[in-house]
Amino acid sequence: MCNNKLASLAVSFLLLICGLARAAGSSMASFKYQMSLSNENDDDYLSQKENVLEKSYHGLIRENETLVEITPLIKVDEEKICNFRLLKKPYHEIPFQIELVNNLGILKARRTLNCEKRKSYHFEIMAIFCDGTHSSTANVHITVIDINEYAPTFLQPSYVTEVDEGRLYKEIIRVEATDKDCTPLFGDVCKYEILNNDQPFIIDNEGSIKNTEPLSHKASHNHILSVVAYDCAMKESAPIMVSIKVRRVCDARFLGIPERIDYTASTTESLSLFPNARLELCDLYCGKQNLNIHTSVALKTKHISFGCDRDISNCSTGLSLIDLLPRNAEWTKDLSYDEGFEPVFHFDGSTGVIVPDALLFHHDFSTRSFSIVTIFRHSSMASGNKHIKEHIICSADDHKMNRHHMALFVRNCRLILLLRKNFNEGDLNIFSPAEWRWKIPHVCDNEWHHYVLSVNQLSKVELYIDGVRFENSVEDRHNNPEVIDDWPLHAAHGVNTTLSVGACYQSSENRLKHGFNGDISQIKVSIDTILSAEDVRCGTNCAEHLLPPPESLLEADSQVQANAQMNEIYIEGQSKSNVELLLQKIQYVNIKDYPTIGRRNIEVRTSMMCINQSAIRLPTIETYIMVNEPNQLVMSEEGVADNSEMNVGEFKDKFKITTYTQKSSFITSRPSTVKDQGQHMQEEISSEEKSKIIISGNTNNLVSYPEIKRGVHILGNINITVVNANNKIMSNMQNLDSCSVIVFPSLNPDHEEIQVDGDESLSSTLDIKTNINKDGVEMIGNDAIENYLEVLKALLYSNKKPAYYLNRVFKLACTQLNSEFKSQEFTLTLTVLHPKLAPKTITTTASIFRVAEHSPYGISGVNGGVRSTSLDNRLFAHAMIHSHDAQEPKVLVHSIIHKAESSHPTMLIILICAFLVIVLCGVSIARLKNNGIKYTERQPCPKIADESLVWDDSALTITINPMQTDAVSEDSSNSENSESEDEEVVKGRVSNVSQLEWDNSNMFTSAYN
Repeated sequence: MCNNKLASLAVSFLLLICGLARAAGSSMASFKYQMSLSNENDDDYLSQKENVLEKSYHGLIRENETLVEITPLIKVDEEKICNFRLLKKPYHEIPFQIELVNNLGILKARRTLNCEKRKSYHFEIMAIFCDGTHSSTANVHITVIDINEYAPTFLQPSYVTEVDEGRLYKEIIRVEATDKDCTPLFGDVCKYEILNNDQPFIIDNEGSIKNTEPLSHKASHNHILSVVAYDCAMKESAPIMVSIKVRRVCDARFLGIPERIDYTASTTESLSLFPNARLELCDLYCGKQNLNIHTSVALKTKHISFGCDRDISNCSTGLSLIDLLPRNAEWTKDLSYDEGFEPVFHFDGSTGVIVPDALLFHHDFSTRSFSIVTIFRHSSMASGNKHIKEHIICSADDHKMNRHHMALFVRNCRLILLLRKNFNEGDLNIFSPAEWRWKIPHVCDNEWHHYVLSVNQLSKVELYIDGVRFENSVEDRHNNPEVIDDWPLHAAHGVNTTLSVGACYQSSENRLKHGFNGDISQIKVSIDTILSAEDVRCGTNCAEHLLPPPESLLEADSQVQANAQMNEIYIEGQSKSNVELLLQKIQYVNIKDYPTIGRRNIEVRTSMMCINQSAIRLPTIETYIMVNEPNQLVMSEEGVADNSEMNVGEFKDKFKITTYTQKSSFITSRPSTVKDQGQHMQEEISSEEKSKIIISGNTNNLVSYPEIKRGVHILGNINITVVNANNKIMSNMQNLDSCSVIVFPSLNPDHEEIQVDGDESLSSTLDIKTNINKDGVEMIGNDAIENYLEVLKALLYSNKKPAYYLNRVFKLACTQLNSEFKSQEFTLTLTVLHPKLAPKTITTTASIFRVAEHSPYGISGVNGGVRSTSLDNRLFAHAMIHSHDAQEPKVLVHSIIHKAESSHPTMLIILICAFLVIVLCGVSIARLKNNGIKYTERQPCPKIADESLVWDDSALTITINPMQTDAVSEDSSNSENSESEDEEVVKGRVSNVSQLEWDNSNMFTSAYN
């Protein structure tokens, strides 16, 4: 028993030990699990602290508020987060604070902010946990929103300016305002306004003020404007005062000056320009001793030929000049040029000629003195690349190599002379001047200029431009001309030179390169001698001059001066009568045997003043001299030849004008004898007479009121061409020098205007300069005929008050470049169709013919059973005389034919109408024979018998004259019809044409009775 008990106790003890061991193992596992779980919770807690805030926040705050609108919202848990903190950067003020309200972080400004001082703020915030720890930082960007707190302010408190009366200005004065607000909406000025709208001024959004009508000193000598500015939110500034004072332009002017002065080519006559000139003074009260009058007369000839007519008859022929570009020579016949007394050769950069050796045999320019004389015109836009060479003359190797020995060319608007020394001239290792570069504006101004380059044996180079020696300025004396040194050319046995004009010969390629792009009139060289200053001046002097009045007419207080070119004369005096007399004695003379035919503009400027008073400028007078061909004797109204006072010979002796008497050589090749010279001139004239300028087109243009108000292309149908005596087109002469459109009478600028339709700068893209004034249009410049036609056809004439005129006459004339002749005047008559009330019925047969005489056409519409008769309400301006004589139809028809006998189209229309009447009468008689009884039964006779001569016009229709369909007019009424009514009338007329027929029932009955 005892043993059994011991055994059971042992088993129980073992079981207890196993249970304790198992429990211990389980508790250890549980402890390990709890430890790992605690570590994971700590990591989550720390991660939550880091992610409480977003990485960045963006806020907006207005200048007048303190609450920041933050995006996104700063959301936190108040159980964990107890506060926020702003992190300040050094030296940066953060005028914000953050509060925790209802789980949200609220940002507020401590004070109102100013966008003009600072537009944005950048700082960081962090959340503070209740246990004292903090979260990671978040960036905050706050932008200050501008409010329109400032109004625009002007830069000046007031503005004052002065203008001349009677003028329209593009800009009188410009005002400017600024705004202190920081954003474009509130800080930019977008509009200006003049508050007093009764003033004749307008202002644009840039603050530019201009007048809308010419100002008058009598009406108001001072205009005071109240101007305000608006920002882009339309906040208005305080007004400022703009005072515009009107300067009185004296009404005084010279009278008796003709608009055109005709001059017939002659070398022995001088022409008084203003023989009837008189000065009308305005209300200028001052004594004679205090009055001072200044007058200048200027001859403008820059557009004529090469700046003016040049005379070479007084220059000696002692120097031998070789013409490298003669006309009609074998090597120049393929060049494009304008025929004339002084030909103009056109080079396009790809053309040039080689001078034959027989003219100048392999000349070495580096060893002897020489002069180059040329007249050319070059534009800066002639070549797309300014750095390429454009050769005028060039001497280069004739084979093997491309060395340039001597050249005159243009590059980058500089005139450059190249002259290389040969290998046998001095030391090969020593530099010497080889290139001279002149930077002058003449090269690229697209005007004709005369150049002379002289090189002596010491390689001293002199340049003359238009007869004046080039002198560099003080600041450019070391680099204008810029001189480039180079080695002498190396030896090359058996290689000669080739001389070319307009390009340079490249022997390796066997072609011409580096061509000139422009016009050249002449290129001449003198070998072994150079031209003196007197030679150059003689060749460039103008042959046309203004002759000053004789000294004997001068009073003690008067003086007359003339410039060196004799194209401007200045008169100063205190006596009104003496100034008038001096002006009357100014003369024009052209001593050239065959002057260039065409226009010379004259400008007269006058100012006057009393002592201690400001000067008063009189209106500038513009007139012109028209030089006509010798066989055309055209006398002007007021300018006549006057040899009594002074002729050319007396002028030479009296004033000893060196421009007339200098005897030196000129730059041209002239016949060796007088006989040859006369034959040469005769050949010139005969060749010119073989060609003529033909202008064709419509000579009459009929326009209505709406058309002329909108504008009419007056020369839209013209054509211009140059033909020879056999009327064959001369393709090498299809260029013009000038065209003029003269309006008669002159335009009234109040309601008439001529402008270039579409693009006012149309002619600026061409070689044509256009001047539009009250007398018409003047176009100048050497250009193709098609380019002239482009400008002429774009001329638009408009008239806001067409009722004032019956017609307008436009005269077009053109001249060809340097051809010494002009076209016949092409006359275009612009006739205004005036509205007129027509009679309601036509009572006699004679009235029908009277309508045919006085109206372009008559139209009668038939609409169902409703019958109406109407006439055209617009008639020719020259056909508004009415005749009420009762005559027989045959006599009236004879009268119509007599009036229209000078117009073939009108005669043809009348004959066609008469033929139609005869045919209709024949058809009517045939119908009368077939239906006479029927008409008798239907129509009562007594009433018709009483009115046997009355035409039944109930269904009368008159066919529109097909030759005058462009004169469709509006229906007559007591007031102007609307455009829709006009359209209905025209549509009705056209639709009724197919229904036209004669209602001849009454006519037959009348004839039967």
